Parts: sequence; structure tokens; C-alpha cells
Amino acid sequence: MPLKTSSWARWMRWLHSYSAMLVLVLMLFFAITGITLNHPNWTLAAGKTNQSQQVPLPDSLPDLLALDEAEQATATAAYVNWLRTEFQLKGGYSLNLMPDDAVLELDFKRPAGYAAVVIDLESRTAEIDTEFGGYLALANDLHKGRYAGDSWKWLIDLTAVACILFALSGFYLLWRQPSQRDFGNATAVAGVVLALVAYIASLH
Repeated sequence: MPLKTSSWARWMRWLHSYSAMLVLVLMLFFAITGITLNHPNWTLAAGKTNQSQQVPLPDSLPDLLALDEAEQATATAAYVNWLRTEFQLKGGYSLNLMPDDAVLELDFKRPAGYAAVVIDLESRTAEIDTEFGGYLALANDLHKGRYAGDSWKWLIDLTAVACILFALSGFYLLWRQPSQRDFGNATAVAGVVLALVAYIASLH
């Protein structure tokens, strides 16, 4: 039994150490951006950009007004690919084709930025407005997973799981040390009480 306990303790020490190291940088990132999100009045101009431009459509893009509804759905993909290639528009997008007004609207959204595109299908011109909120806004949006894509959301989940393993293994290792157990438990209770007091105070 002592041998099994010793082996389990060694495994928990390994888990405690390497679960933290696996996501060390990410834990620091989410901790720091948690502070900046808690203070929305903190701003940083570094990296902010805003640009508007009007450009002609290339002849290679099909005339959407001359196509039927089924063909329009396929042809709009060519417009999206052109915008992504020529103007590096990133992120997910939504589009709204209004044949009666001869207008195609596209919105691209990414962390801390967006691009709004209005295409006049008669004059074959595109008005492109892009904005990037800066590096601080980027960090805050990544913390929230806002417009960050599925791969980043999976990374957030991985970080959360690693933090859970780190916390539980740390609790187990402290529990196995009688000389520090009482103080450790008292500290954990104090953390719970502090959270409850802060929550109750926020309601008043």
C-alpha cells in the first residue's frame, strides 16, 4: 500500500509540474488579459489602424446580376476569395446580396478588427472599410475567444483543463503533508469566503 501511495504521489507531482509547464505562457496570458478586461477604461493606441478605400472590381469576377439565384450563391465565393487574396481580409464573414439594389454587402470579423465591404454591382466598384483596434484589444478578444475560430477555442479549453489538473494535483500534494494541511485548507476556505464577500458586495 505505501508503494502504491508513493507511486501515486510521484505521478501527481509529475502532473502538477507539467500541466503547469504545458500552458505556462497561456496561463500568464489569460491572467494578464483578465486584468485588462476588468478595466475596460485602460486603452492602448499601439497597432490601431483604420482605412477606407474604393477599388474597381476585376473583370474576372462574374456579373452577379446576370446570374440566377443558384449561380449567385456559387459566384459570391469568387468575390470572397478576391477580397481575401487582394486585401488580406481575415476571419469569418457574412454576406447580403440585394439584387434589386444592385448591392452586395460583406462583413468580415476577426479579433479586434473588422472589414465592411459594399460592392456596387452596376458600377462594379467596391468600398472597403477596415479597422483594427490595436494589440490590447486583440489580446482582450483572444481572451474571450471572440471571432477567434475553432482552433483557438479548443486551445482555451485545453488551457482550462490543464488549470483544473494543476489545481487538483496541487491540492492532493498539499493534503499529503500533515504539517501544511491545516494552513492549506484554511487558505482555500479563505479564498472561497473572499469570493463570496466580493460577490455580495457587488450586489449593493
